[in-house]
Amino acid sequence: MSKNFYYNNDVCVVGIGCVLPDANNPQEFWGNLSVGRCSIRKMPEERFKSRLYLSDDKNAEDKAYSNYAAFVENPLLFKQYKGKNRLQAMALEATRQSLEHLSPDTLKRAKKNTAVFLGCMDVDEAFAVQRFYRHNSESLKKYVEEKNLRNGREILTNIKKHFSEEDPPEEEIVSSMLTSSVVGLIKKNFGFRGEGALVDAACASSIAAMDVSVNALRDHKVDMVITGGIEGNLGPDTFVLFSKVGALSKGRCAPFDQSADGLSQGEGAVIFALQRVEDALKDGNTIYGVIRSIGGSSDGKSSSLFSPSSGGQILALRRAYEGFDKMAVDYIECHGTGTKIGDKTELRSLNEFFKGARIPIGSVKSLIGHTKGAAGGAGLLKCLLSMKNKTIPPSKYVKNSAAPLHGAVRVNKKTVAVKKKNSQMRFGISSFGFGNINYHAVVDEFKNDFMVLKKENMSPDDNEIVIIGKGVSSSKIDPKSIKEKFNIPPRSVPQADKVHFQALLSVADAFERSNIKIDSLDKENVFVISATTLGLGAAFDLADRVRHFEFKGALSFLDSKSIDLMIGHKNKFPKVTEDTGPGILNNVISGRICNAFDFKGKNFNIDADLNSFPAALNIAVRELRSKGGVAVLVFCEEELDKKKMRVQRKKVSCLLLSTLGLAKKENYPIRELIKRIGYHD
Repeated sequence: MSKNFYYNNDVCVVGIGCVLPDANNPQEFWGNLSVGRCSIRKMPEERFKSRLYLSDDKNAEDKAYSNYAAFVENPLLFKQYKGKNRLQAMALEATRQSLEHLSPDTLKRAKKNTAVFLGCMDVDEAFAVQRFYRHNSESLKKYVEEKNLRNGREILTNIKKHFSEEDPPEEEIVSSMLTSSVVGLIKKNFGFRGEGALVDAACASSIAAMDVSVNALRDHKVDMVITGGIEGNLGPDTFVLFSKVGALSKGRCAPFDQSADGLSQGEGAVIFALQRVEDALKDGNTIYGVIRSIGGSSDGKSSSLFSPSSGGQILALRRAYEGFDKMAVDYIECHGTGTKIGDKTELRSLNEFFKGARIPIGSVKSLIGHTKGAAGGAGLLKCLLSMKNKTIPPSKYVKNSAAPLHGAVRVNKKTVAVKKKNSQMRFGISSFGFGNINYHAVVDEFKNDFMVLKKENMSPDDNEIVIIGKGVSSSKIDPKSIKEKFNIPPRSVPQADKVHFQALLSVADAFERSNIKIDSLDKENVFVISATTLGLGAAFDLADRVRHFEFKGALSFLDSKSIDLMIGHKNKFPKVTEDTGPGILNNVISGRICNAFDFKGKNFNIDADLNSFPAALNIAVRELRSKGGVAVLVFCEEELDKKKMRVQRKKVSCLLLSTLGLAKKENYPIRELIKRIGYHD
């Protein structure tokens, strides 16, 4: 009997594509990986004006102490996709590459039923500039009048011209406001019909999106999925944010080296086409690798939403390797950001979980920086290309490894050849995110000598999904009660978007109304999904505050004192501190819930423009059918304010969901049975 086997519903990668720093496609990416070429360098002045945003003083207000990053320089690409922003152009090109070598049968079938789930945590960086004047025009006008500045009309005219030279058409405004428009563009460009959404698990977004994609394929609701991760925001506000947390490297990041002083940012798009193995074989497509499992977890209660937890990481690893031989792993592509606490925690987790092994590890971030929403995708692509070439690329930059000398894992400084005659190569990919979310994927090499085993699903009765609780929070928030009820540090409250606190209140309300005791739950099996469009108000307030330095160019006709006075308008927004980060991110809505209630299942945000709630509900239902447990789903009532280019958020609601079998067993109140969630494209 063959030693290699696949289950009938296993999912595989049949298409790959990328646009990354110094790599316009996977072939160029592999060329860089194999020689250890680093793409991290100083940002170009047209994207990061160092005289405005850079300071050696780490305590300087609204300044960054480093402008090193890995960025995409490809004028021909952006010319080819004229009229599209960086995020959209990179995503479209990487998708095109991923479809290039698929069989005609696959592409024909894809037109009818292909889903698009992409990892993404940021809006395109140009949006901060596009919306600045629209959002601040009224406030600036009042400010000029209050300060009794001469040339008031000229000041406002020049600011408007600097930030928005012309009023874009309404379609372009909506496209910029709704980052999920990239999903619609992909479907439109390639003729796909099917579901679509952005999955935001911060820096773990790519693997979270892949997890959602695998569930959709195993549920047989789609025939192919376009997935991966995209990132197109290297705006100065991102550098300021990481600087205030103290997480930014002064130069090139050095994951797992004793000299590491922080992360370096990156950008790009990595896209995969996924099919079920049986369909890929039928269509004759190349199989780059088989996704055997993906484990996810949250840290639960922890000291900080930005600090990693070894316990949470080990839980994700345990879930990923359940039923698989963890000692058969040939390589682990780590999260490895280059921050001392992050690398130390990850090494501790790996050495404990893989005790007794001796596994080479590395991090692609040492070459292309931390590409955030695309980070896990870049790590997976590195692994698939390594399998194809039967070679693990070297981490040549490492001088003094931070990995314990006799631990379970080691950083390979030299190229490692992987030769296995009778069994598949097996690689692991770790991806962690702000908001204390952890993912680990297990990917096997595809071997032609194999057998297919059947995997049984849950019984139909247990598979039915029911609503066991409902809650709601109004738009009014009392900061004092929030601090007391959820034990949130006083300094954190002014720094967080109010949606975070509305979500907490809606969850508490749902449990109180349903009379379900939170401490009676199996908290390891409670997962949380939030549904809201990317770009919380607090995140744009941060960008607006930092971008006030642009007045030095826009108002050059004024004397320096008057310019500084105008820049003082930024103080209408909260100061940027180490507490700002956790309060401005969409995915931290769900992470904050896990932290407050000690839930340890997955957590992430779903953005499908104003259809985010039904998209998130569909994903929650699939997760419950696949893994069981209890789902906490929170969603915002949202409206587009096109004039100010802002999404207005009002009340936040919560649904508690479980399988019918669990509800009966635990005597949960059954409010409604979810029979069907329709989709119309």
